[in-house]
Amino acid sequence: MDYRSTRIYYWFMRLLLRLGIQPGKMKEFMKFAVVGGSGVLVNMGFFFAITRFAGIRMEFASPIAIEISILCNFFLNNAWTFRKRDTKVGFSGRILRYHLVTAVAGVVNYFTLLLLANVFGMHDLIANLIGILLGTFINFFLNSLWTWRVSPVLEEQK
Repeated sequence: MDYRSTRIYYWFMRLLLRLGIQPGKMKEFMKFAVVGGSGVLVNMGFFFAITRFAGIRMEFASPIAIEISILCNFFLNNAWTFRKRDTKVGFSGRILRYHLVTAVAGVVNYFTLLLLANVFGMHDLIANLIGILLGTFINFFLNSLWTWRVSPVLEEQK
């Protein structure tokens, strides 16, 4: 059976379309998701190590883990996910834009963690993972539209 004939595939594709991810961007989103998955591992790994072994409180450990995963994800997205995009923004401009965008996603991640863990009593690792997932969609949309936006001049020439 082909994976494209499964209900899960159609459900996932409809979900992505509802979230505004157009069919032409699906491949990029999937790459972005793979990079994001590695970022989740980096974030969760550093968060776990910092809180459990270094004894740093989650309120301070989370921003450190978020920043490390932001840097890892930028380099992977720049080299793989969006490498075919021809932009006028240089490397330093892209990393600055990426940080601004991911700061928004990081704030969502951070406050979701604090809300779920401190207010609702959820386990901190699960709360952190939920925050990461919420930030992922914000991250993709804003980075796709701004950080690695195709230059309008170059788009017109195609």
